Amino acid sequence: PPARLLDLPRELLERVLSRFDSPIDIARVAAVSLLFHASLAKEAIRLWAQERGFELPAQPEGESCVVRWLCYSALLHESNRPARAAGSERHSLFIDGEGRLSSCGNEAAEEDDEEEESPGLLGHGEGVTQLNTPTRLPSTLGEVRAVSVAAGGVHSLAITADGAVWSWGFGGQGRLGQGDEQNQWQPKKIEAFA
Repeated sequence: PPARLLDLPRELLERVLSRFDSPIDIARVAAVSLLFHASLAKEAIRLWAQERGFELPAQPEGESCVVRWLCYSALLHESNRPARAAGSERHSLFIDGEGRLSSCGNEAAEEDDEEEESPGLLGHGEGVTQLNTPTRLPSTLGEVRAVSVAAGGVHSLAITADGAVWSWGFGGQGRLGQGDEQNQWQPKKIEAFA
């Protein structure tokens, strides 16, 4: 390994810093360590935001510290996160501003639908087959907030802020990525991505 952190490629350092929990952590490292520079913190915060799906605004006139401005903008965005949603023919999934999942819909096939029921589609556990309003899932996704969600015809996927992928629903043909064909009644982490 390199003798000093600065001997690492700059792109790698930026990526490492972007894994911090908040832009304030990045700024603290830049402020107190002789190993980092403000320009490195600036790029790390921009990458931190980009990996979370948003662009930070340009530095306004009159603001002398770009790192301070980026930290402020990123934290403002984090405290007012937008909701996200995904839907299929049978169900809808929602991520609220706190990164919590909700779902609604029906696991059962309609009378003219040739497909069978989709066990676990709603992610609320065995026995919950229909929800007419969005209802928060009991699973906490390892107490990490969800950042993205996808609704398939018979299964669902979610990605959490730590990069983990979770799946639930009908497990046929190995579609859940769990290494088997078992149905999952609630979100379960896909260990292949751990």
